[in-house]
Amino acid sequence: MKKAVLVILGLLCGFSLAAQTEKGKFLVGAGTTLGISDGSYLMSTAFTSSTFEFEDGTTITNRQTSFIFSPKAGYFFFDHFAAGIDFAISHTNSTNTTTSDFNIDSKINSFGAGPFVRYYIPKGKILPFAELSSLFGTRNQKAEVFGADSETRYSVSSIGGGLGVAILLGEKSSVDLVASYNSTNLKEQEDNFKNTQNTLGLKIGFTIFL
Repeated sequence: MKKAVLVILGLLCGFSLAAQTEKGKFLVGAGTTLGISDGSYLMSTAFTSSTFEFEDGTTITNRQTSFIFSPKAGYFFFDHFAAGIDFAISHTNSTNTTTSDFNIDSKINSFGAGPFVRYYIPKGKILPFAELSSLFGTRNQKAEVFGADSETRYSVSSIGGGLGVAILLGEKSSVDLVASYNSTNLKEQEDNFKNTQNTLGLKIGFTIFL
């Protein structure tokens, strides 16, 4: 009898967890990304400081703080398979200081939106998942050099994906951890300047199932 009760409870628990990602449900979430990039800080949260030293003894120290906030909303078109819209809002402050105390200050604001797909593997209270996403948007960079202001605008496109786990917090929510990769293209709107940035990151987020 005791074994039968345990089996029934296990089945009910499994059904409850699977029901979170069944067809017809919604998900909404938000998160941020800790990233390591070979180009820039466009789509990652970071606090960095670096120093460059030249042969003549001159040094340039760069300090920057960047933050990204990424809300999303999706719908389960099939059991465990959701698709929807991702958003990305980022802000960066950067200061370059030379040995002669000459400063170059810049601020960068970026916004993007695009589709995503995510597939969950029902495995108890920890749900592995895979996702693909893309973003399209703009980046506005303002800099102050020798007291003069300059402004540059870019078009942004990004594609990427990741593997993660959703750690369930009851029946309606989860904490998400995702190892991600993104390739981002920047194109200056007034010139033909183009730049590609590749980023490995750890996404940390929170999801609510409705």
